[in-house]
Amino acid sequence: MWEPAGIGPPMPETIEQIGRPRLPPGLIWRDRLAKALDAGTRRAVTLVCAGPGWGKTTAVTTWAAARSINGPIAWLTLDPGHNDPYVFWSDLLLALQTSGAVRPGDRIPGRGATLATDGVAFLRRLGSGLGASAGPVVVVLDDLHEITEPRVLDALAGLLRRVPERLRLVLVARSVPELQLHRLRAAGDLVEIRAHDLAFRVEEAAELMALRGVRAPVDQVAAQVRATEGWAAGLRLALDAPAGAVVDEAAGDYLIREVLATQPPELREFLLSTSVPDRISGDLATALTGRRHAEQILDRLAHANLFLERVGTTGWFRYHRQFRAALRYRLARIRPEVVPRLHLLAAQWHARHGTPLAALTHATLAGDWDLVGRLVVDHGLPLFASPDRAELIGLLRQVPVDRLPGSAELMFCAALRSYALGDMDGLSQRLTQSRVLLTGRGRASRQAIELAVNAMEAATVINRRGEMRRLVTVTTEVLAELGRLRWDQTPSMPQHRAIALLSKGIGLLWTDRADHADRYLWAAATGSRAAGTPLVEISALGHLALLGVLHGSLRTAGEHAAAALGVARRIEAEDRAATAPAHLVQAAIELLRGGGAEAEDGLRRALHACGDQPEAAMTVLSGTLRAYLLVERGEPGTAGAVLGGVVQEAGPGLDAPLLRRIIGLARSEIDLALNTPAPVLARYGTRDGLYPAEQVLLAQACQATGRHDAAEQLFYLVREGPDRVSAVTAWLLTALDADAHGHSARASEALGRALAKAEPERIRRPFRRYGGDRVLALAERQQWLTETRDPSGDAVLAEITGEIPAIVGVPSAGPLSEREIDVLQYLPTVLTAGEIAENLGISVNTVKAHMRSIYRKLGAGRRRAAVVIARQLGLL
Repeated sequence: MWEPAGIGPPMPETIEQIGRPRLPPGLIWRDRLAKALDAGTRRAVTLVCAGPGWGKTTAVTTWAAARSINGPIAWLTLDPGHNDPYVFWSDLLLALQTSGAVRPGDRIPGRGATLATDGVAFLRRLGSGLGASAGPVVVVLDDLHEITEPRVLDALAGLLRRVPERLRLVLVARSVPELQLHRLRAAGDLVEIRAHDLAFRVEEAAELMALRGVRAPVDQVAAQVRATEGWAAGLRLALDAPAGAVVDEAAGDYLIREVLATQPPELREFLLSTSVPDRISGDLATALTGRRHAEQILDRLAHANLFLERVGTTGWFRYHRQFRAALRYRLARIRPEVVPRLHLLAAQWHARHGTPLAALTHATLAGDWDLVGRLVVDHGLPLFASPDRAELIGLLRQVPVDRLPGSAELMFCAALRSYALGDMDGLSQRLTQSRVLLTGRGRASRQAIELAVNAMEAATVINRRGEMRRLVTVTTEVLAELGRLRWDQTPSMPQHRAIALLSKGIGLLWTDRADHADRYLWAAATGSRAAGTPLVEISALGHLALLGVLHGSLRTAGEHAAAALGVARRIEAEDRAATAPAHLVQAAIELLRGGGAEAEDGLRRALHACGDQPEAAMTVLSGTLRAYLLVERGEPGTAGAVLGGVVQEAGPGLDAPLLRRIIGLARSEIDLALNTPAPVLARYGTRDGLYPAEQVLLAQACQATGRHDAAEQLFYLVREGPDRVSAVTAWLLTALDADAHGHSARASEALGRALAKAEPERIRRPFRRYGGDRVLALAERQQWLTETRDPSGDAVLAEITGEIPAIVGVPSAGPLSEREIDVLQYLPTVLTAGEIAENLGISVNTVKAHMRSIYRKLGAGRRRAAVVIARQLGLL
């Protein structure tokens, strides 16, 4: 034990500095913070570090009040006076005595040169004498940021290099103290609690509100937490604000007084100027303030927890939302004239660095409408085809109406506004007015705006009207002009190029030049991915999917459609117009695979995506699909009326040969369903270059009029072609025709080919659409007619007949029951399961259950195999 070595330490200036602060009323227990501080007592040092108002002291005080029964907790609240080493160590000793860590009668060093210069040695000796304590002694140094004296800091750093075994330090500060904490961090002896740990979670905020008598829905609590970013002072100011008060004013006043006012004048100016943008980087800060080495200043501010934090690892920073608002409010109050200039500087910086939306935002806030016009010309159309569309539209609405006729660029802004409102007539008029306003301008000054107007007109007006030949012509000119321009003349060159490639690909597709369309659509899809225009990618993939369906390749079409909708889900754009082609493709695939209800759902999604003013192509495709669904339901007359409405709605200006052929396909199927083959013969009989689907329809018309040789010739051309849907239909109709003429072997072979071609793509519609009972009878016969055959069509066959294939089992799995023997006698016949059930007087489900049991017991996979094995066993 130590005896007193002279006069004891002096009393601190205020007794409140010794011992933990008094707890204010209205606090909640935050278990996760208490656990973090508990974990800290198992390490040498705990650092609680955050800016003012984050609740550092409150969190540690609350924990200390609950944990003090486990051992002494010495608390010293520091102030500038503690930069005197003697005062620091003397007050710390008094705090230890007050906490009971040093008992009355213990010998302790007195004041004087020894304590002032060798406080570390004192603490080490004290630490070695703490054996009487049941647990470690915790020393809390609150407001450690007040200590700037190197002698005190060096002494503390020396202590931290080898903390006594029974001593635990809790350091509470607004900024990270210069104590070489990296050594402790590397050794695992440091627990850190920062602002993001101290920030209130939604459930904690709700508990705090409830304690104050405020009951609010979870979404309102979450909104309050987002607004304050969990900052404790901000939440409490919001709760304590009188009804009708502006909460941000109270928080702003606190932050201005506690944070801004404590900084030197040049740093205050830096903070105010750099609060204008939502995010700030060193280079942008230099542009706004003229200060060199601005990134180092920002880094120091973040290190000091001055309500500034790094965003990722790219050199960007952001102010706390309420601090930024307070700085902006302060700047507008004391120097309103500099705010537009700062916004203009930010706009120019963002324009140079390829962030057009931010440039437009600041140009709008600066009120520089000419700059807004130029930026929209350069970037407006790509932004419109990006996830930032809503923000762009919001900015365009801020352009004063009386400024729009002032230049071709601002009239282009008006055109985009009309397009956003769905005003297609207004869009067309404003594009024309923009061209008129170019009169008299030199070529160099009109290149960018002419390019933008032409690209906009092609992608919207021309495409929407269905003028596909003109679309190809205009987009060819746009792509040529892009090729002549330098990158610096068109900042959004990759985006404009992707949009033009898409428009040309669409034009080529509907003008019936599929091979060329395929190349342009692929180029648009890959180019848009690189250019960051996902809506263009979605549309390009959707049109590639349409091309797959038209070529009869359902698997490829489905993959493209799924890819398009995957991109849409990623950017939350599943109901945007760009997704309509993909939705239509999925609906068409479901129809061809026999899913009528799923096809209806897909059509509804497509119509929803198209909106009130769909493109002509989408109008034709959705109306045609509706007609096919009506035919499927046995309503060809209604389907014909719907198709007539589609033709009328598309209008006489529709210049899209492939779309008109698609209408012709639907019309021909309706004619055949109505038993009127003559219009089909008239439509296709004398035409060259028919598509496989058209050849199948013409062949059916030939069959209906008794021209079987002509029909066979047409089927022959289709059966081995690449259009799998048409090939399946051709083989099936060949089988039905052969069966009708008594050619059983030919019918069986043709049906087998149809089944084999249908299975990989899961094509079902032809089997349900044509022949009805005749297809069922052929399918039943196909199951047992040949002992060895290609099993590739088994799934389709099972769906047609309703027979579920049995799993091959082990022969002699058990004797057949009497009823199973009865059912077995019918298996070599051509009777269906339903007909067997009728003969035996039992249900069809019972027959199918017996058939599955027979297959299992005989080790057979199919009906024919069961017959063969039964004969070998003498059961038949």
